[in-house]
Amino acid sequence: MKLLKNMRYLITTLLLLAVACASPEKEPVKFTYPPEWAPQESVWIDFTDQREWGGGSIPPDYPARIEIIQNLLRYVPVNVILDSDWSRQTLDSMLLEANIDQTKIHFFQHPDVVGAAVRDYGPIVLTNGTDYQMADFAFNGFGGAMFADSSFMERAKLDNLLADSLGYAVNSVNVNSEGGGFIHSSKVLLLFEEYAKIRNPDLSMEEIERQFLEALGLEKLIWIKEPMLMDKNWHKIDHTYGQGGNFHMDAYLRFLNDSTILIPMVDPSIKDKSPLLREEYEASLKNLEQLKGEKNVDGKPFNIIEIPYPDVTLYQYQFPVSEIYEDFFTQSELGDTITYVPITGYSNFLITNGAVLVSEYWKEGLPASEKVNDERMKAILQQHFPDRDIIGIKNALMLNWFGGGIHCQTMNIPRI
Repeated sequence: MKLLKNMRYLITTLLLLAVACASPEKEPVKFTYPPEWAPQESVWIDFTDQREWGGGSIPPDYPARIEIIQNLLRYVPVNVILDSDWSRQTLDSMLLEANIDQTKIHFFQHPDVVGAAVRDYGPIVLTNGTDYQMADFAFNGFGGAMFADSSFMERAKLDNLLADSLGYAVNSVNVNSEGGGFIHSSKVLLLFEEYAKIRNPDLSMEEIERQFLEALGLEKLIWIKEPMLMDKNWHKIDHTYGQGGNFHMDAYLRFLNDSTILIPMVDPSIKDKSPLLREEYEASLKNLEQLKGEKNVDGKPFNIIEIPYPDVTLYQYQFPVSEIYEDFFTQSELGDTITYVPITGYSNFLITNGAVLVSEYWKEGLPASEKVNDERMKAILQQHFPDRDIIGIKNALMLNWFGGGIHCQTMNIPRI
């Protein structure tokens, strides 16, 4: 009897071992790009030498960056990227003046750091729950943007410099893109068709889509048909010019959660104040119609929320083309009046731990309608983020003149 029991035990053990050996190994957990409302480890922002911007005639946007740093530190660790000792000394002085505790900031200084907008050149960091991996997209100067010289192209090194410093694994992606060029939820990615085409003329849209989804660990890509002129780089329409990212999505559509998308709509009462506003009005109507017909990964329609669109004519400035500027404004002739616009808009906000930072435009002397827009935007964000503080960045317009905004100048790192 005892022998029989021992035999049964032996056979059972051997069977269990056979099943264990025959079971397939667990697949590794894939890396995904968490949405911005997920917990964050830190937020990066750059602070570089701006003394030569515009030949030294353009004032730096440092006050806006200091305002962002000061507000972020209440909720999340901040990392600042610097390019020189001069930048560090300038930053130290401004932090001291604003009574900001530097011990809560991590500084990364490297001479190869060039320019601004860390969203576009900083590390796009994915996680599998235990480790980090950086998606390293190729870079071709915003699809050949105006002023994309050799120093401009050096910006592509930044994400790899940081990845090396922080020990991130790197996944190289054979598609040209910048971090601000797309927005995403937990599973869905939004891009302008024009954005992808001008950066990757040798790739099919199907191949671009495949590589984006694989690189970011997402499930669905929705191509937005109508590009928005506000974020077109340099020449926008007629005699209207300004900086821009060449159709960056974070200046336009934004996810608030997995099912809600924000879209800025030009008020009909201001649409005829400029050719730019008129084009933006028409394009947004078409994109709104497209979004209403799109489906989420679960087959359900998205919740589309319309947000205000600032009256850019209140912030633009105009001047005649002279011989000094003739080489810059190539779509205009001597004597033509140029309209130079900042890339104003509320979409360029940053979601972080416990807070949302959003542009605030109204100042004394501007129409009350702009104040109404500011408050309406903050109320929309508060409704969808009731547990976070909604903070208006009063110097955001300074960033808009350089073709970016709050979101462009920051890059969030997900928390493991």
